Amino acid sequence: MKRLLVFLLFTSIFYSQNEKDLVLFKINDIETTLGEFNRVYNKNIDLVEDSKENDYMSYLELFINYKLKLAEAYDLGYDKNEDYQKEYKKYKNQLLKGYLTDSESQERLVEEAYERTRNEVQVSHILIRNNDQTNDSSEIYNRLSNLRLPFLEKNIEIFNKEHNSDKQLIIEDLGYFSAFKMIYEFENIAYNTEVGKVSRPFKTKFGFHILKVTDKRESLGEISVAHIMIYKKSSNSKEKITKILDSINKGSSFESMAKLYSQDKRSAARGGVLNKFSSGQINSIPFENAAFSLKNIGDISNPIETKFGWHIIKLLSRNEIKSFDELKPSILSKIRRGARNEYISNSFNQFLDDKYNLSTENIDYKFIIPLLNDSITKNKWKINYNDLKFHEPLFVINQKTIFKKDFLQYVEKNQSFISSKDFEQVANNLFSRFYRDILLEEYKKDLERENSEYNNILTEYREGLLMFNIMQEKVWSIGEKDSIVLREYYIKNIDKYDSFETNRGKIIADYQKKVENNWIENLRKTNSIVLYSKAMRRLKKMYK
Repeated sequence: MKRLLVFLLFTSIFYSQNEKDLVLFKINDIETTLGEFNRVYNKNIDLVEDSKENDYMSYLELFINYKLKLAEAYDLGYDKNEDYQKEYKKYKNQLLKGYLTDSESQERLVEEAYERTRNEVQVSHILIRNNDQTNDSSEIYNRLSNLRLPFLEKNIEIFNKEHNSDKQLIIEDLGYFSAFKMIYEFENIAYNTEVGKVSRPFKTKFGFHILKVTDKRESLGEISVAHIMIYKKSSNSKEKITKILDSINKGSSFESMAKLYSQDKRSAARGGVLNKFSSGQINSIPFENAAFSLKNIGDISNPIETKFGWHIIKLLSRNEIKSFDELKPSILSKIRRGARNEYISNSFNQFLDDKYNLSTENIDYKFIIPLLNDSITKNKWKINYNDLKFHEPLFVINQKTIFKKDFLQYVEKNQSFISSKDFEQVANNLFSRFYRDILLEEYKKDLERENSEYNNILTEYREGLLMFNIMQEKVWSIGEKDSIVLREYYIKNIDKYDSFETNRGKIIADYQKKVENNWIENLRKTNSIVLYSKAMRRLKKMYK
């Protein structure tokens, strides 16, 4: 058995000039720094019950006990347990997700999206599709450039009539919209164009556009409405909707009239109720304008004509835009599912390139192109990557050499998704993935060493999980099912309790506390504990 060595070590060895790196105490060969103690103490200060002038010393005793238990958990191999490793790995992978992104770019995009959610933009646009690869992009660009001035000067209806016979142009009034209602490239141009201006031509996946911004306003929020609709193709549709409105005005229920007469069968069954919507979500500007113009809950519109038919609309509810904190989770979810995520990924990839001082442009990975053949499209491509010429370096990261054979092995394992015979493009895509995987794995390894926040969270979970497991075995499982042991303890301490049955829970807790105290006492006798004077003096100054 080891002798108890609790004493102050009057020496200056083994400490860093940085106070947080000063060694506060050592259990056997495991050191704990002043920085670690301060972080944990300040995080859990409310749990300390002693007086303010002594509470840091009380907590130090608790912390030493904690570290003693943890040391035994490692000595007994709890960290090697398969279930422990599985659970720890699962948590680590989940935690990693929050650090494998450009958090600054992500936060900026969240704030941008929220601001755009609060403010709507009114836009019309001209689109020329570029589906036919024979179309000259420069010709389309020039044509749209020439249309900017007349598009700016003329009303959208007049401009549309003048170009009605031009099948190349798609001219649309998009009304008001906010964040996430259009593709991100289009949304960006719209919000960055001044009111009363026409953008320069720009390209999206749909083709080439110019857009005109006619207004910007605060969001009208989200509303819920019910409607009754009569299709245009119905005879006397306007007359029918007018009679329905008259009946409602005379006391008929809007809901019952919707169920009886509305030709929008999907909503009719619900009394005409539509899903909640905000600006830009309804495929009808007249309908949207009429709905948002209703002021009070229960107001009913006059008959409104749309491209679908005639409607009357009833306002059911109106909701203001929620706060940033309330909307942030849903905004973040939309960003991760949409095109904005590509911007974040590109930014993070650039961060990794800069961190490791690498670029694909300077790596000769195209040696693989002549080695590729049709067999790769059938998942049958093989090569002797043990050939000495493939043992040449491809690139170096963190003083670790990545060889050509490493890339070849990756290709062989990841060929199942390849269908293209454009082998240059195949090589580009495969190497891009291989390169990104290598950088990402290196970054994961560096995180624990370089990112204190990540390391602290991971350490707390790792140690907390070990502590739970050893406490479960050494303390919490003892006495719960052993009635004989509990009754013996009860008899020895009978003066403390009214009866065994009514105090069983307290008896279990008291007995387990006794077991834990005995365990700690034994740990303190069998382990070497050294306190360092320099760190102790500094600790006293910090909390005096």
